[in-house]
Amino acid sequence: MPYGSIDQLYDYLPQTTRGEHDAVLSDVLERATAIVEGELGFQFSDYGANAEARDIRHSRGQYLRLPGYQAGSITKVEEIAGRGTTSETAGEVTEYIEESDGRLYYDPGWTAGAWYRIEARWGYGPPPDDIVEVTLEVAVNIWRGRDASQWSASIGVEGQGSVSYNRALTWAQRSIIEAVRTRYQGVIHA
Repeated sequence: MPYGSIDQLYDYLPQTTRGEHDAVLSDVLERATAIVEGELGFQFSDYGANAEARDIRHSRGQYLRLPGYQAGSITKVEEIAGRGTTSETAGEVTEYIEESDGRLYYDPGWTAGAWYRIEARWGYGPPPDDIVEVTLEVAVNIWRGRDASQWSASIGVEGQGSVSYNRALTWAQRSIIEAVRTRYQGVIHA
């Protein structure tokens, strides 16, 4: 799913005639989205239609950090003992607080090293406006690179080959992507 629309891209390219380059611009927009997703390390998409269970391992402290999910969609939290064994048991946790940043707070503290089964609508949802903006900027750069002979629709002597693009991001674009990644996933240490 591209981040942005062909109509938005035409707005950024006033020298083009609407409808004239739809197929090429669609390809450019998909490539720009792939570049942004590669830098993000995850994909924005619609949340799951229903709550699904996922097992999350807790390291320590009173906060349980969850992967991307729709705020307010948690339907159940259980601590799992003996996970994956024939003696697996689940004890429901009810006195937690969902923080605005997506972490779950539990006053007695989550058990270090324990597994928790969380039912929620998982995913990252639709892309925020700043990611759409960066994607459109990258698509414009790809399109303009075409005029500067930085990409070619055919490679080789005969027929269509692969399309090659310049994938450079500016420092400002990388900063925006990093800020969004931090907002959605927290600080990631490699």
